[in-house]
Amino acid sequence: MNVIKSKTIAMFFLLLLIGISAEQTVTAQNNTLSEQEIAEGWKLLWDGKTTDGWRGAKIASFPKKGWAIKDGILRVLPNDGKESTNGGDIITTQKYGNFILKVDFKITKGANSGIKYFVDPEMNKGEGSAIGCEFQILDDNNHPDAKLGVKGNRTLGALYDLIPPDRSDPAYKFDENAFNTAMIIVEGNHVQHYLNGIKVIDYCRNNQEFNALVAYSKYVNWNNFGNLKEGHILLQDHGDEVFFRNIKIKELKGEQLPPETGEKFKVGMAGYTFVNFDLNKTLETMQKTDVHYLCIKDFHLPMNSTDEQIAAFHTTLAEKGVTGYAVGPIYMKTEAEIDNGFAYAKRVGVKLIVGVPNVELLPYVDKKVKEYDFKYAIHLHGPDIKLYPDADDVWNHVKDLDPRIGMCLDIGHDTRNGKDPVADLKKYSSRVFDIHLKDVTGNTKAGYSVEVGRGVIDFPAFIRALREVGYTGVCSLEHEKDMKNPFIGIGESIGYFRGIIEATK
Repeated sequence: MNVIKSKTIAMFFLLLLIGISAEQTVTAQNNTLSEQEIAEGWKLLWDGKTTDGWRGAKIASFPKKGWAIKDGILRVLPNDGKESTNGGDIITTQKYGNFILKVDFKITKGANSGIKYFVDPEMNKGEGSAIGCEFQILDDNNHPDAKLGVKGNRTLGALYDLIPPDRSDPAYKFDENAFNTAMIIVEGNHVQHYLNGIKVIDYCRNNQEFNALVAYSKYVNWNNFGNLKEGHILLQDHGDEVFFRNIKIKELKGEQLPPETGEKFKVGMAGYTFVNFDLNKTLETMQKTDVHYLCIKDFHLPMNSTDEQIAAFHTTLAEKGVTGYAVGPIYMKTEAEIDNGFAYAKRVGVKLIVGVPNVELLPYVDKKVKEYDFKYAIHLHGPDIKLYPDADDVWNHVKDLDPRIGMCLDIGHDTRNGKDPVADLKKYSSRVFDIHLKDVTGNTKAGYSVEVGRGVIDFPAFIRALREVGYTGVCSLEHEKDMKNPFIGIGESIGYFRGIIEATK
């Protein structure tokens, strides 16, 4: 790719941002869509009243028994826990490929059911359930299947019989006596399961690792299991009473994979870029620029947030296809503030803190890193303040500490302190845990922030260095120009950076 093409990509992202407007959240009633959901492209898969859009997995019509509709709830009737012997599974009449699916469900004691996707009803016309990838629905405490399989891969939220759910997020909650929300996001071969806003499964299909999992599962004899381009969505009749409502889907155009696909590193946003804007505006901008990773600042998610607020925050991010990968920068001047920062990160469910601790507190940071098994990236600040001005300074402070203590390499600030961020990335790559992207007009304190590609930083060399050192973290744009109206600059910067990624391949 030549420079002209790179600039064309940059202008494409710039133009996408013109006309960005703030969103307003409106809560919808059961089995309806809010105006915002309609505008975003959501559709109801079930209207709450009829069987329109659904049929039996092994018959052409909706089952005449085994299912009931009342008061806006779709109910699986109990049949002694026998799989698909009463009404049988039901599937959508339409096939889906790339989508976000949301389903509210409620279990009864000892219940077993599931939400399947990439279902091909032709795979199994005999006894048992239709075949497809499954978001497991199960009463883990009272159904024996929870103890079968391998390491919990048949428990609630699992990719059934393949991958166990990750419930380490402290905000994870499940209410066995109320409706809960399952969400499945499919972007090409990348699939995620969420339960009540918390991500519990993240995997890729159509690769060697996935096929190896299938080879050691109950699906080994089903050709091309889980690797279909599209398939039906299924609600399972496993002979236990289960309730469904608010079944809705948002189809994604194409695979919607970020343009840096194929690189080990990711492109993200530093939350500070949006210090003057709320979360909705932040996520809207990230959608416009096709950026999927956010370093969370406390003005979007306060450090005193409740578990419920954290869960709601993650749900909002997930609905926009965004993952919060770290928190910070967080300034820490006392041991109590360090304690609070680590506890906050744990509750948010991330394992990377971008922090600025007083130098005398570094031994205490070392202690907390060992206790929490987190990575801690010290944010460098250039010549504006004496504390951690550049990568050399951070390295000299952390080189003898736990290897999980490193740096957030702010390439703009590093440059303004007279350093070379390309050389520093290569020199300190083992301790570079996060990167803040920006460009500046000079390599002294007088240099100021400009759009990426308009300053003095050699971005082709920097991207080649990212590949050379095998950096696997996030390169997050921290745009500090025109911060009350940064959107065109953000679009230009992301577009230019991605253009150089392509131009240097």
